[in-house]
Order: sequence, then C-alpha cells, then structure tokens
Amino acid sequence: MIQRKVLIVVILALCMTACGGHKRQLPLIPLKMTVDISTDPAVNNGEVFWMVVREVDADQFSRDTYEEIESNVLANEWGPDVLNVCAVVPGGTHKITIPKPMYRPAAFYFLFSWQQDYWKVLLPQPVKSKCRLHIEQHRAYIEPLKGTW
Repeated sequence: MIQRKVLIVVILALCMTACGGHKRQLPLIPLKMTVDISTDPAVNNGEVFWMVVREVDADQFSRDTYEEIESNVLANEWGPDVLNVCAVVPGGTHKITIPKPMYRPAAFYFLFSWQQDYWKVLLPQPVKSKCRLHIEQHRAYIEPLKGTW
C-alpha cells in the first residue's frame, strides 16, 4: 500500500516536471497609456483650461453635454469611468499617463473659458498604449502612434 502511494507521488511529480518546463510566454498588454498633448498658444485665448479623460461608449459620448462635464468637475464628482482630470497650459506640450481603457473608447473633454465646437474628441477602440492629442485654435484631434499596442 505504501509503495503504491510512493509510486503515485513519483508519477505525479514526473508529470508536473515534464509539463511545467514548456510554458509559452504570452506578450504582456500595457495597462497604462501615454498621451502626448500639444496645444496651440491661441487655444482658450492662452488661458489654462481643464481636460477630462473618460472611458465611455460612443452613445454616451454623443449625449454628454458641456454643462454636465463642467458641473462634475466643479463639484469634484466623477465616477470610476474618469481616467484623468488635469489642467492644460496652451502653447506647450504635456505628457500624461492614464489607465488604458480596455473595453470602451477614451473620450477627451476640454473645459475652455467658453464652450467651443471642438470641446470633445473620441479615441476609438482598440486603444493604443501611446497617442498624440493635438488641440488647435479651431479643432482637436487624436492620432495613435505607430508601433504601439
């Protein structure tokens, strides 16, 4: 009986050793993304403005209003979908690192001194690990950087 138990333990150990050495390493998916922000000096008449980054679906993005986003920031009330809130100084370049949205697009909202037509832009899925956000005097757009996830 004891010999049988020893034999079973030895066989299990050999099986585990034989199977354990052949692991296939899967590439790691970055959990953070970097956003390089470039702004024109004339944006918001050169005054600092707030930027909010949220993970939202396209329907929610289209329904979001300037007043709702602004009131959430002013009240310091945002939910778990908010990835970052930061001040942006026009005329410079900034870099932020945020949690990478995994299932929904990333939305960028700009709270200028007064609402502009281009106050929000959407970065659709799949979200890369690095992108560049351009904020110009009359438009804003995002470009994923090549060679990133």
